Amino acid sequence: MTQAKTADASPTDALLCPYCAHQGRIFQSFDQLVSHATVEHAAYFTSVNPQDARAQLQEAALRMAITDQSSEATAGGVSTPDMATLTLDTPKDRHSPTGRKRPADAIYPSRRTKPTPTHTEIFDPDLSPEDSFTVVVPHKPKSKTRENRHHDRGFKGPKRTSSPKLSSAKSPSDVSNQPSRAAPIRRGPSAQTYEPKLTASPIPQRQSELNEGLRRDQRYPGLILQPESRPISQEQLASEVKSIYAGLSMVESKCIHVDRNQTAILQDGSEPHSRLASDHWQALIALHRTLLHEHHDFFLASQHPSASPALRRLAAKYSMPARMWKHGIHSFLELLRRRLPDSIDYMLAFIYLSYQMMALLYETVPAFEDTWIECLGDLGRYRMAIEDEDIRDRETWAAVARSWYSKAADKNPSVGRLYHHLAILARPNALQQLYYYSRSLNCVRPFPSARESILTLLDPILGRSNTSYSHTLPVDTSFIQAHGVLFEKSSADQFEDARLSFQTQLDHHISRVTAKWKDQGIYIAITNLAGLFDYGDSDSILRQIINYYTLQRSRPTSTSSEYDEESRSPSPVENDPYSSNLAESDIPAKLTALSSDFTFSRAYLLTMTTLSLVLRRIGDKNVLPHVHILLAFFCSFAAIEYVAHFLDHGPWNEIAAFLNALLSSERPEQFMSGAIFPTDQVDALPLPEDYHVRGQVWSQWYFPETWFAKEHDEEDRYLELASTTRARTERVLHLGHRLSTFNRWISYDTQTHTFYAIDSSANASSDDDSS
Repeated sequence: MTQAKTADASPTDALLCPYCAHQGRIFQSFDQLVSHATVEHAAYFTSVNPQDARAQLQEAALRMAITDQSSEATAGGVSTPDMATLTLDTPKDRHSPTGRKRPADAIYPSRRTKPTPTHTEIFDPDLSPEDSFTVVVPHKPKSKTRENRHHDRGFKGPKRTSSPKLSSAKSPSDVSNQPSRAAPIRRGPSAQTYEPKLTASPIPQRQSELNEGLRRDQRYPGLILQPESRPISQEQLASEVKSIYAGLSMVESKCIHVDRNQTAILQDGSEPHSRLASDHWQALIALHRTLLHEHHDFFLASQHPSASPALRRLAAKYSMPARMWKHGIHSFLELLRRRLPDSIDYMLAFIYLSYQMMALLYETVPAFEDTWIECLGDLGRYRMAIEDEDIRDRETWAAVARSWYSKAADKNPSVGRLYHHLAILARPNALQQLYYYSRSLNCVRPFPSARESILTLLDPILGRSNTSYSHTLPVDTSFIQAHGVLFEKSSADQFEDARLSFQTQLDHHISRVTAKWKDQGIYIAITNLAGLFDYGDSDSILRQIINYYTLQRSRPTSTSSEYDEESRSPSPVENDPYSSNLAESDIPAKLTALSSDFTFSRAYLLTMTTLSLVLRRIGDKNVLPHVHILLAFFCSFAAIEYVAHFLDHGPWNEIAAFLNALLSSERPEQFMSGAIFPTDQVDALPLPEDYHVRGQVWSQWYFPETWFAKEHDEEDRYLELASTTRARTERVLHLGHRLSTFNRWISYDTQTHTFYAIDSSANASSDDDSS
């Protein structure tokens, strides 16, 4: 990690002014040096021929470049590779770059020196001579107590009951032996070149000299004004980014090499009882901590307010957030995990260090906020997984991880990966786990790996594993068994037995749990609808048709008068990995195959019969969330001409009776003709189930674009208030009125304000005749 300095460097690499007393100004070219000398040192050129003066100046600068090379390490030099040549590949024979911000002794604490502070004045051609500024790189000795706190041979590790609410405002150096970092560039009157003089009392004299340059207001003598700041130039910022990236790549390649070697040793198994020494763990943690610090410096420099758009795009272009997580945190955490329980104390220390670094980036680099949030959730899940002594700490860290994942899902509701993480945290609630897995597979951007994870839930339920869900109720077990048979496409008899067992217990179960079935009804509705889409299978016919319709809908048309549909936001289905180039001529054959599909036909039966049983509980407000989700699904399907006929066999008589019971307690003449979503009302907020429905492949056009702009706090959004029940009742009635406008399944009499079911068999026969 040392910096190579050669004596044969070209004088144009870092030219010094031979006439300046402090000998600290750096010039990137000889022309800049000549311009400076002719202006500020004109006395040397008045009586000499200009050509001879240039020759003398060049000779003097060359002598200084050979004798004094101290400025290159501080200013960065020009030996750093050009930003245009930066790639993700790291050459095998990579030499240590010059211009490193952090000295080598900071990475390896055993190498300690006490260099004197370096004060280098940087010349910028875009600034006038009096506007030049100074880079101050102090070298502060580390505190031995703080340095050896985590990596001493007698290290016991932090207390296992540490709180997960770590202060993100503090630097990670507060809990670890962070390497000494280069001080930021100081500008303004207080950043003038300073040469300390040794006296009998240096501290008071230095303090008085520093106070001389501070800005004060005579009206407020006790206050110090904010120092004047000057914007950094693009060239200086780009040079800083180049220097940081060069060092980052070197440390990253070392981390990759070390992690791979350690992983290979574990996989080889030749030394199953070998343990790493304390100083070995110390070196590994110090190496990965250095990589995190290099990434932090890179993000702060590349995302600087003065950075150009091209410089800001570098972090995304070179996948810096992903590289930071993969090589700086995840690979080492997996190594630590496989070394448990010997590595438990070191793993705890590294998790806390990484958590604080991610929290710091979350506050200071908002451009990658989504990535930092998900990384914080992953770190919380790691901390929860290794906690096996205190169940309260385990639950606390599970809540922390769940909070971060929920925050990420609010920002990206169509990403199925986030719901897969929430499913893992939902253990041992089997019904909630199945809901999250189903939602992950039925999102606009599904997470295919959830199909493998769902087997860990289904195996004990189907009797293929010794693991048992002792807290699962019999009604939930029957429901999960029915979906397990559909997921694996087992025998029809097993599905029918599980379905009948579930629906036999359903009515009594709703009466017993009362208000708790509001959430359980949401889980059951989302899971049943996921069965219609074959649980995220890549060959799902229904998903292909929905994607085709969405693509056709997103194209501009000459007319835009489809009731409220014009306010819906189209979904980016091109990001769906299951999208296919389906032609309209292929849809009839696809629908014929779908009608006889094992999973779809039985999932349709389970969905409709469950809804029919729920609708018979007239007057029960606890079933409204389940009814709301199914009616929203019906409205979405009714607008798609290709699949609308699947609704012909729905429980429309029960739907009409349920709507009429709700309508009897309202004033239909006041709101039945209004919009489903009252976006014009200030107090209109999303319903609790709206957060469960959004992001699904069938609900892409259900909500208005600005509906979730008024979303409230995460803890308050699921509260069931009196106003929530009334808003849900109005939503269900509006959905029923919307379905009546199709004049196919139900109708609404505006005179008597009553819903009537239309004979669906007649519609089905007419459709068959026309086809």
